[in-house]
Amino acid sequence: MCAWFGLPLAVLLGAVGTVAGAVLGFFSGTPLGEGVQSRLWVLFDLVLPLPVAIPDLIPDIAWQLGAMLGLIIGAVYGGASLAWLGLSGSWRALWEADPTWPLSMAAGNVAAALVLGVAFTAAMVAAERWRLTRFGGARAASGREADMIAPALAEAARRLGVASVPHVLITDGGGPAVVAHARHVVISRALLAECVGDGDRLTALLGRELVHWRAGHPVTQLWVRGVALPLTAVYEVAARLLAPSTNTRARPLTLTLYLLLWPVIFTVQRIMVPLQARWWRRATVEADAVAAACGWGPALAEALATTPAAEGPGVVTWRTAFDTTPPAEARIDALERAGVPRRDLAADLAGCRNPNRRHGVPVVELPQLRRQEVPADAD
Repeated sequence: MCAWFGLPLAVLLGAVGTVAGAVLGFFSGTPLGEGVQSRLWVLFDLVLPLPVAIPDLIPDIAWQLGAMLGLIIGAVYGGASLAWLGLSGSWRALWEADPTWPLSMAAGNVAAALVLGVAFTAAMVAAERWRLTRFGGARAASGREADMIAPALAEAARRLGVASVPHVLITDGGGPAVVAHARHVVISRALLAECVGDGDRLTALLGRELVHWRAGHPVTQLWVRGVALPLTAVYEVAARLLAPSTNTRARPLTLTLYLLLWPVIFTVQRIMVPLQARWWRRATVEADAVAAACGWGPALAEALATTPAAEGPGVVTWRTAFDTTPPAEARIDALERAGVPRRDLAADLAGCRNPNRRHGVPVVELPQLRRQEVPADAD
């Protein structure tokens, strides 16, 4: 619906209606009311011609109240009126022309979304190894790395009853992490370093990702991305062009891009992400529960408790926007409800400290500055 039924347009018109209704409601009932109305009409006729009359943006009672109460009523009424117009205006026009056209349009949109979702998912799965190695910074595991990973992966597959396992790739950058994709599982070198001498921890983390892989969660994420491809493409461009590391909104070009693309950004980050977050958080907790049932609960709780939270991404792309994993403490609580023994919080917090006994950014000791000795016979 967000991608194929005009939700970004409804967001844009809703914002315009909110601002216009607030201005009209504030000045209504005052000597400035008629002048503000006429000038708003001229402004919108030049910039964004509205299919409704300006006085229709606020109810009759707002014209009598004015001031702050009129502002609130006008903002709510104007925003709701234009948002509904953005959602239903084209469908009503089709209905007036022929009552069967809205049904045909809806069926066509659904069919196009399904075909696009299937084609995108199939293409991304087929090219997954090429994408991960060429653009994702992953590589094939070396012989030594394979010797360390193979026993843990085989034990995880045995406990889960999985006949086959995904291909293993290694990434040299980033913190300790393991991520399951449709046909591959990517393990960071930092995670291997943490699991040296602790095969149970590596088995638990790999097993939990195998639960995601077996349930098809990576394929589901690709499917959602493919169905919403019209929004996906625009949002990816907007996320990279408007990233703080790339540009600033103070620049004229970036400000113009933001004004043009903000309805798509708002639709994705404020509407689609909260809807998808519930599903992904539930899938994460369910995967943790399956891991606990396989006997990996204590090792998984230890990994969650002792691994510091990852820093937020600099560029909030489509994938990172939907990466809404529950907080570590919430997952630990769920594991405890599944029967995992409670860990000592003080010990876990002490273990997360860095060598200088401070949380967060390490404090680097600066070299001592010594006063240069000046010779006595110097001028």
